[in-house]
Amino acid sequence: MRMRFVALTSLMALALAGLLGAQTVQEPVQSEVDVVSVYFTVRNHKKQLVNDLPQDSFHVAEDGQPQAIKFFAHHSDVVLNVGVLLDTGTRMDWILDEEGHAASLFLRHVVRPTDLGFVVSYAAKVNALQLPTSDMKLLQASVRHIPGGGGEVGPAPEGTGPVPDIGVGGGGTVGINGKPVQLNREAHLYDALRVSTVRYLQGEVGRKAVVVVALSGDAKSETKLEEALETLLQSDVIAYVLQIYDAPRHGRDNCDVIHTYARDEHGEYVLKKLAEATGGRMLEVKGMDRIEEALDEISEELHHQYSLGYYPDNKRWDGKFRKIQVAASGEGYTVYARKGYYANRPGGKPAGTEQ
Repeated sequence: MRMRFVALTSLMALALAGLLGAQTVQEPVQSEVDVVSVYFTVRNHKKQLVNDLPQDSFHVAEDGQPQAIKFFAHHSDVVLNVGVLLDTGTRMDWILDEEGHAASLFLRHVVRPTDLGFVVSYAAKVNALQLPTSDMKLLQASVRHIPGGGGEVGPAPEGTGPVPDIGVGGGGTVGINGKPVQLNREAHLYDALRVSTVRYLQGEVGRKAVVVVALSGDAKSETKLEEALETLLQSDVIAYVLQIYDAPRHGRDNCDVIHTYARDEHGEYVLKKLAEATGGRMLEVKGMDRIEEALDEISEELHHQYSLGYYPDNKRWDGKFRKIQVAASGEGYTVYARKGYYANRPGGKPAGTEQ
């Protein structure tokens, strides 16, 4: 049964512009916020990871008000819960083989005996290929033969223009082999994000992340973009998106054909902002043969994170969204951290609940 979520209209301002007005959550996912914890990474002006900054290099603010950092650490050994979400909405076996091979290598690199990994595919429906486990044999077996979801992808629909700042849904498809757009293609990405988070990550502790291998933006999900983003933020899940286009040359049907992915600028922009709102990133993958390189970059990032914790000065557990700003002293540093959290009552009781 589809879980009910309250769509926050202002949440899109966060996703698309990094800003969010306070909105009341009527049915919040329960979590404790008497201590606010934030996992984050830092890169320098050369886009290189920076792993050796001390605590006094960082400053954190909540809704613009400075907060005192009470806990700080570099992390490479904290438990990691990570899911790989694979877009299988294609009948092209070579694409599915490339996704499976890259996912297998990624899981082998990132999941340690103390971690948990899971694999989900999405097309017309969301399928769990492997439930959370630390058993690498099971994880690799799950991506060895990925079932296709059907529907070859076509070029992006005409008329896909600039994305407005508020109220934008996902959509659009990528192009492949010059075929006309398949308007009935389904890629239930937002459904996959929500289901994966609620079922496999919401109740976990430690670091939590999803890695999406996307052939396009979302198409025909029941879940709205703001609902998917709300779910990720409430559960403190970092989302990484690999947006794939410009596929390499492949021979098919006794002829040498260039399978060209047209850029899905509409879906790409939305997914980029969704990832950044959670503290993750979108990586552009120019060809299926570059997936491994992109996943290696994410793997390195997940194993070189900082964390900080603070007791918020604002003790009103009103269920409203509060913006978090983490900054690093010095020139050229970029901090990747989630944009905020929901102020649910400590102990998991929703705002407005009597003691």
